[in-house]
Amino acid sequence: MRVLLFLLRASWQIVLLAGGVGAVSGVASVGLVALMLRTLRAPEASTPAMILLFAALCVVILVTRIGSQVLLARLSQMSISRIRVGLCRRILDAPLQHLEEIGSHRLLASLTGDVTTIARAMNGVPSLGVNLVILACGTVYLGWLSPSLMLASVGFALLGVSSYRYSARRAKKYVTRAREAQDGMLKQIRSLIEGIKELKMHHRRRRVFDEQVERADSLVRESQFLADCLLQGAIIGGRLSFFIGIGLLLFAWPRFQPIDAPTLTGYALTIMYLMSPLEQMVAWLPVWNWATNSIAKIERLGLMLDEAAGENTELVPVPPWDELEFRGVTHAYRREGQANGFTLGPLDLTIRAGEIVFVIGGNGSGKTTLAKLLTGLYWPDSGQIFLDGQPLSDGTREGYRQLFSVVFDNAAVFDTLWGLEAADLDQRAGEYLRQLELDKVVTVTGGTFSTTQLSRGQRKRLALLTAYLEDRPVYLFDEWAADQDPVFRRVFYLRLLPELKRRGKTVIAITHDDRYFACADRVVKLEEGQVVEAFLHELQAEQAAPVA
Repeated sequence: MRVLLFLLRASWQIVLLAGGVGAVSGVASVGLVALMLRTLRAPEASTPAMILLFAALCVVILVTRIGSQVLLARLSQMSISRIRVGLCRRILDAPLQHLEEIGSHRLLASLTGDVTTIARAMNGVPSLGVNLVILACGTVYLGWLSPSLMLASVGFALLGVSSYRYSARRAKKYVTRAREAQDGMLKQIRSLIEGIKELKMHHRRRRVFDEQVERADSLVRESQFLADCLLQGAIIGGRLSFFIGIGLLLFAWPRFQPIDAPTLTGYALTIMYLMSPLEQMVAWLPVWNWATNSIAKIERLGLMLDEAAGENTELVPVPPWDELEFRGVTHAYRREGQANGFTLGPLDLTIRAGEIVFVIGGNGSGKTTLAKLLTGLYWPDSGQIFLDGQPLSDGTREGYRQLFSVVFDNAAVFDTLWGLEAADLDQRAGEYLRQLELDKVVTVTGGTFSTTQLSRGQRKRLALLTAYLEDRPVYLFDEWAADQDPVFRRVFYLRLLPELKRRGKTVIAITHDDRYFACADRVVKLEEGQVVEAFLHELQAEQAAPVA
């Protein structure tokens, strides 16, 4: 039913119109069959009026069938678009931590595999609607021919449906298992793409990885095979019960209840005519099952389209500020596969407008988590964030994020400067390309970079260029200089950061470059999720101490 609900949400008006047109087509189809049967019974009774009626019914069937198919095809494409675009929007609206817990491989599987599966099911809906009407009208006509035969036929049909549902329930666990196995397979494919160099450099690792891929693929293949076997067996069983029903009606029924030959002939021909739409519907049922499972999968990920958005994305501008304060802020998270989670805080921290703050600490101390809290990508589990003494809320979160231009360690670089539409955008971008020594490898035309296929260090410079063009009050850099050569690292600390400070910007930089700590107004040290404010002279004394 979820597939049909998507169609109704897309446009219930088109559903009603297509249903009405399909009903006319179904009535006309059954009327055509009845007219042919009447002519077969009494060929001598054929008149010009009947010939005209025959032609008119053919035209009506043609026009209404095409009209219904076009309307429902349009509707199904609207629904598919709604699912695809809606799922992207749900991902954009979902809390970042929730997306990280899901994993990129599962998100990609839903955006590609699940949406495609649902689309296949929806593409079959136009034919389903018309076939349902034909079957309904055909059943009414069978009842007009012989009510008792019609009831017997419906009984056999219900028997076939029950047989199918029994097998479909057995197949459901294999359908679900196959879908979960596809997530695992996609995870292996992602590892292959991201780790191809390392796999090529280690023969044994490559061989073990190949075995893992084969094992994951085998699980998908076997689960899908068993599911398909059960579903196809259910379809064949349903067809067999239908044919058995026809045989009993033709050979056994007349022995117990007399029925005239013309009625029996008309009944048999009508049922044979109804076989085609019935088989089309039955063949569509496995696709329906896969689509239902895909919808359930999206729902389990917490990305269902009919749920409320995870975050308030309404933009409420935040006024200029002088002081950003954390009071007792904590945040806990657990990644997939981790036995124990990590808790940052409680944190008491103050950032003043216009200062340069370095955040330091060992690996796993919580620096990147702090950066996500500072920028509003994570929200405190307890405690509060204040701007000039005013607590932030869900309503101001989106506006608060717009205060920050951020370059994360694994920064994504888009090939187009989306959201930046200044008249002199290309000129300003060109100037920054020269400052960042990228003008020989990248150009900007119409707000689009000529290439983003650069080294990691160059990509970070390109991300910095985007941050410059955003021109927001606060700049946050997550180990930006780690991938730069010594010369440009010096440029970053001694020229670029002071320049941002002179422009009145607040700079927060996560760094391990202890030789440049003196460039900061303050250095904040993290140890096991706790903040320690460290004065520069204390840090310099630590650096001068001999290594044990």
